Amino acid sequence: MPLSMIVPAVLSTLLPAPMSASTLLGLSTPPLHLTVAVDMTGSSKNPAFKYADQARLLSQSVLLNQLRSGDTLTLLRICDGVQTVADFTFQSKNGARLPKADILRYTAALTKPCTGRGSAITAGVQQAVKRAAQTKSVGDVTVLFTDGALLDDPKRASLGAAVKGFLGAKDTRLLFVAGLSPEAGAGGVSVRDSFVKALGGSSADKRVLLAGAYDLSNVYPTFAAQVKAARR
Repeated sequence: MPLSMIVPAVLSTLLPAPMSASTLLGLSTPPLHLTVAVDMTGSSKNPAFKYADQARLLSQSVLLNQLRSGDTLTLLRICDGVQTVADFTFQSKNGARLPKADILRYTAALTKPCTGRGSAITAGVQQAVKRAAQTKSVGDVTVLFTDGALLDDPKRASLGAAVKGFLGAKDTRLLFVAGLSPEAGAGGVSVRDSFVKALGGSSADKRVLLAGAYDLSNVYPTFAAQVKAARR
């Protein structure tokens, strides 16, 4: 065998195979950047949808069941502006989950009712996109809980572009929009349908998952399965 072929063969037996980021960190699965952005305006005041309760349960479920050691977590509360409730990389020993007391504290702050007017839904999406871009080579999963009412959103014309930009990033794995309202909006079109229209072609992207105010519990298992797939 020529020497040019022997040397690479010998080296391949001596050198270890390249390790993934999850292996280097001692993780059983690749880390994700999980962002939960909760819009506490609009239908959060409609008791028929139990909107605030749904927002709280969804965010608690994400923190309890989807967050893993090595993941980066960003929590954004949306009112007339965007407030960062948490932004850190979660590290735990022996695969321990985020403590229950921390989950309750974070989700209580995240779902605190708004006091002002206006809605910064688009600004919330833009901030989630900006934050996701800072964790390079880490899969991005964003949960946006909103009724979808855009009339009070001063940046609503930019929503489609913001979502398109997020989907255009190579690390984007999933955008889950939950809580969309079936209430009639402008021209009799439902708030949900108007929001989907504002998304443009992005609404048909396979990485975009939508859930209405009444069907969150039915769609959540699909979301959980897609998060699991995003770690592979």
